[in-house]
Amino acid sequence: MVRTLVSVTASLLLLALTADLAPGRADDPSDPEIDGKKVSAWVETVTKDESARKRALAVEALSKAWTEKRNDQGLFYIGRALRLDTSAAVRTQAALVLGGLREAEVLYLIEKKENLAVKDLVDALGKEKESRVRKEIAKTIGRFPRVAKMAVPELTAALKDPEPATRVAAAEALSTTGTDGKSAAAGLAPLLTDDDRAVKRAAVIALGRITPEGSATIAETMAKMLATEKDPDMRVELVTSIGLLGERSPEVVTALAALLAAPEDDLRRRAVRTLGGFGPAAAGAADALYKIAATDKAKDVRVDAVRGFGSAVGPAGVKARVRDLLALLADPDYEVRMAVVEEIGALGNELIADQETIKALRVRLSDPHLKVRDAVKAAINKIEKKPEPKKEP
Repeated sequence: MVRTLVSVTASLLLLALTADLAPGRADDPSDPEIDGKKVSAWVETVTKDESARKRALAVEALSKAWTEKRNDQGLFYIGRALRLDTSAAVRTQAALVLGGLREAEVLYLIEKKENLAVKDLVDALGKEKESRVRKEIAKTIGRFPRVAKMAVPELTAALKDPEPATRVAAAEALSTTGTDGKSAAAGLAPLLTDDDRAVKRAAVIALGRITPEGSATIAETMAKMLATEKDPDMRVELVTSIGLLGERSPEVVTALAALLAAPEDDLRRRAVRTLGGFGPAAAGAADALYKIAATDKAKDVRVDAVRGFGSAVGPAGVKARVRDLLALLADPDYEVRMAVVEEIGALGNELIADQETIKALRVRLSDPHLKVRDAVKAAINKIEKKPEPKKEP
């Protein structure tokens, strides 16, 4: 009797263990339960159900299979739905779900999972016929720069989409690609004259960030746009992209110098900083820079203008116009006075014989602000420091 009980108990235990390991159990990692149904059931729905609404719900559930259970089937069938489902609503849902992934997850998929779902995004963008779906795919791709770099040809093609929102999404995605997207310039440049302002703005931003070939022509086109553009935000983006393109032609310098009289502080500041970054190529704007260094209402703009003036005229120009700079020491804001002193001090021993400048600087040793006094001391030390004797070869 005891042997029989032991045998029955052992059999029941074996059956329990076998049941626990069998496919279809709730704790089976290959087929976990999501929202009350197994992943395999959701896969059946997304691939075979006639209801687009149910298939869209299945896409959402399969996204949880990945985010909550790290089940690859979820992403595989979401990517499949994005490429193959007959309903635009389902394909849109698939794009939205993939757009909700974290960047770290996408990088993991690229590096460890052989582009699982990522390749589906790129392929789907190239083949999608519905504009609204293309828009969501492009927006999703734009969230992940690594993916956008893989999709440059497809995004470039989407720039010709009839819907402005889709063109915007494609241009914004391309703006994240850096130099990898330079081939898109030919598709982006025509959008500078697009009838839709959002499209035009997205093209301006993207062109400034992909370092395109033919950047001189693009920069000069943007410079011409500055002359007629009335929207302050668009003008700011134009100036920013011109600066990023780094083209320093006289036409560009003239267009930026004209903005120094703009009523918007941010626009003047950006124009000043862009010109300051041009160095001697901005010499044609030196007088305009000096004027706002002396008169602009915004302290930050005056500070940047002092720096920009020094950059535009170069060391020889600063030395030649040191009296003009000394006049700016009457500015009420210490930051401006400090910038002036530092620009003069940067000449160092070049001013050793200019006693008038040294005397004017010494007067500022009694400046009311400590930082200016410290800057003056440093400048005088640089000027009066004896040059190192030349070593004989």
